[in-house]
Amino acid sequence: MTALVVLLAVLPLVIRQRRHNSRIRAKLLRAVQLGINETISLHPVVDDGLCIGCEECVRGCPEEDVLATYQNKAVVVDGIECVGHGVCERVCPVGAITLVVGTEQRGLELPRLTEHFETNVPGVYVVGELGGMGLIRNAIWQASQALEHIKHQKRATPAGGVELLIVGAGPAGMAAALSARAAKISFRIIEQEALGGSMLHYPRRKLVMTHPAVLPGIGPFPFKEVEKEPLLAFWKDMAAKHDIRVEERSSLLGLERRGDDLLAKTTQGEIVARRVVLALGRRGTPRKLEVPGEESAKVYYRLIDAHLYEMKKVAVIGGGSAGIEAALALAEQQGTRVTLVHRRENFAGARAALIEKLMVAEKENKLEVFRNTATRRIETDKVVFDVAGTEVERPNDFVFVMVGGVPPFDLLKKAGVDLQTKFGAPLRSRRSRWSGSFRATKL
Repeated sequence: MTALVVLLAVLPLVIRQRRHNSRIRAKLLRAVQLGINETISLHPVVDDGLCIGCEECVRGCPEEDVLATYQNKAVVVDGIECVGHGVCERVCPVGAITLVVGTEQRGLELPRLTEHFETNVPGVYVVGELGGMGLIRNAIWQASQALEHIKHQKRATPAGGVELLIVGAGPAGMAAALSARAAKISFRIIEQEALGGSMLHYPRRKLVMTHPAVLPGIGPFPFKEVEKEPLLAFWKDMAAKHDIRVEERSSLLGLERRGDDLLAKTTQGEIVARRVVLALGRRGTPRKLEVPGEESAKVYYRLIDAHLYEMKKVAVIGGGSAGIEAALALAEQQGTRVTLVHRRENFAGARAALIEKLMVAEKENKLEVFRNTATRRIETDKVVFDVAGTEVERPNDFVFVMVGGVPPFDLLKKAGVDLQTKFGAPLRSRRSRWSGSFRATKL
């Protein structure tokens, strides 16, 4: 009788667990099929030997489907979705999770940084996306930490210069400027485009997800989620209120030591500074296709407003999240014919939700998708492709090349900054609890 009672009590739990495992297994297999299970960008790694399956990491992650429990262990389902909140690592009670960059097969090149985000070149700091971590919260925190370190160093203003030069006016650069203003450190901030930095490349009304953060001298960041335009307006308002003048259309060309100071060569002249904070994005300059006709005026490297391309024939080249997002936005416009071109079979590197939307749109004939395809040439009224060895052409009015950017690593190397390639390793060893003993999930 006792055994029957125990069986009746345990059986529902066993059935529920089996159903859960079956559902997660399907997600894992789907992630492998879509190519989203691995990413070289920041993502969690679970030490299977330490994990106790408590699900604290799953409940703590603000993003959906990055982590799940499978066979009573935490597993990474959709690594692409990780944006580096770091909650999973912090809430794990047994230290089984570490945020890493790169994989065992594919490495990610990054500048070598101290815990204060200083490079091997004294006085040169790297914060934000270029250092390997995205997310506005991380950018603000890194900039604040770098400025806290600078504040306690020996301070002096070079003759005809400033204590600090900030390169980049995105969230990281603006947080650095606000920190400098609060610490009464003299500074200049330059930006190769305009205030906002990489946010300017976002499509109109793009929703930007944020996470709680504290702005130096201001207080809590006022958004949990916000569209591009209000976010840009917020940064411009902060710049005006705190007397931060961004020197726009000024690009950094080179950086070299001049005695105790640093000499920055820019497109607008030379700047002498005691220290430099590089708040640059990884995008750098847009990556080119290097094909005939790419210099045409109809070729663009970002999409701002899809409404401008109604009734047009458009090609979008690129299989990442940005390319898919652009193709879907264009396909929604009246009369717009869209061809999305990707050089691989699957869309590894793009977000799962976007891939699913793309597959639905393709099935409904809202757009055309070429896989395993290379662009051969861009002509006045058409584009010629090589589709799995067969030459195919499509009538065309506009081409959007969205194949990523070239990080400004040459500039860093010439300045003497050491780079390192991470193959599934933590950004900084001091935060590492990873023993390297994790195994691939067995399905």
